[in-house]
Amino acid sequence: MKWPFRASSAHTREQVDPDEADRPLPWFLPMFIGAMVMWGAYYIVETPSGGDSLLGDQRSLEALMPKAEDPSGAAKVDGAGLFGAKCAACHQASGAGVPGVFPPLVNSEWVIGDPKVLARILLHGISGELSVLGTVYKGAMPSFKSLSDAELAALMSHLRSQWGNSAGPVQPERVKAEREATAERSAPYEGEAGLKAELGL
Repeated sequence: MKWPFRASSAHTREQVDPDEADRPLPWFLPMFIGAMVMWGAYYIVETPSGGDSLLGDQRSLEALMPKAEDPSGAAKVDGAGLFGAKCAACHQASGAGVPGVFPPLVNSEWVIGDPKVLARILLHGISGELSVLGTVYKGAMPSFKSLSDAELAALMSHLRSQWGNSAGPVQPERVKAEREATAERSAPYEGEAGLKAELGL
């Protein structure tokens, strides 16, 4: 290359190489990393340690002692939790159902009426026409016979006491009696007609 160097058209088309200068990282990134390191060190120093591992989470002995069982068994089961897991998707959290699709539970004669009717619906399911508060619904409700007597009793008690419903609670013994009385049934009821025929209503 001869001097003085004259830039050709090819040289003038080239771009200047990038330059990181003296700050290759954004200023806030090292500060954030440093703050996290300082917080971690503070947490390690200030967190109590060295306790007896036999204490576990340090709950009192009284809190660890088993609670006396409720003779009815219903109080041990969360009926609201069962409703949220099993029923709310169709009947909605408000119990209002979906118009024309899923019947409401609010003031439903099937919910607040004779507990044995609701117990049999939950135990075996129902498929076909069902009239609720004067509106006919055509659908299918699955069986929940896999739930225990205590679970079904807690679920029924929840349904019968929510959204303005004021029917009494249901004990597991009532569910057990209906389960035994309908032990031979393996199919859902064919609409309300089939259910009423079995109950003699």
